[in-house]
Amino acid sequence: MVLLGASNLTRGLATAIEAAQLVCGGPSRILVAAGHGRSFGVYSRVLFRGLPGITQCGLWDELAQGPRLPTFALLTDLGNDIAYGVSAEEIVEYVRWCVERLAEHQSRIIITTLPLQRLERLSPRDYRIFRAVFFPGRRLSLEHALDRARTVNVALQQLSFERGITLVDQRSKWYGLDPIHIRRRCLSGAYHGILRHWVDANREQPPAHKTSIRRWLRSLLLAPQYQRVLGFDRYRKQPAGLLLDGTTIALY
Repeated sequence: MVLLGASNLTRGLATAIEAAQLVCGGPSRILVAAGHGRSFGVYSRVLFRGLPGITQCGLWDELAQGPRLPTFALLTDLGNDIAYGVSAEEIVEYVRWCVERLAEHQSRIIITTLPLQRLERLSPRDYRIFRAVFFPGRRLSLEHALDRARTVNVALQQLSFERGITLVDQRSKWYGLDPIHIRRRCLSGAYHGILRHWVDANREQPPAHKTSIRRWLRSLLLAPQYQRVLGFDRYRKQPAGLLLDGTTIALY
């Protein structure tokens, strides 16, 4: 299982893994590239921690060198690059690059759209507050941000049609005052609803349940293969996590 995303995936990693295994079974080999503020294509920094773009991280070497297994992939949290000033065309090229690497493994791929329904309800004042909190120093206007988000969603629809990829719309009800982070109480339902498309969207799934605090905290403490902290490069041997059923979790 290959899980690519940013802060929503980081916050909900334990829940996403539970949902993935409910859909596909286990034990599994799980490769994750995520992180608060994570970009798909450029180096990003949040507070004292920096991470390479997802297309530049070590996950791809590990995927290529590892055993050939049935592969399921999720690409989500595509909006950070808009705030970083990356064009819609470049964002879609990052996604296309990932899709091409995943296609080499005959992956069943799901991509989530940007939550436009929620973003379009932002007032200029709320947007300025949101931008100052999550992307300090950035000056992209609300109008330009929405234009890029719309362009990305349209391009994702075309890409999904071309490559036979499942595109899943994010529901506005998953979001509250924060327009980009799924509410914690909605994480389980959201990930179960998204990942069931790996197998059969119409197949009845067992009801989603709340992830335990213990599993949630353990997922937050997993360290990636590489990160830059306070100006120093830090490396961690992978996999960083091991579940009771033998599932391995590697972060990049």
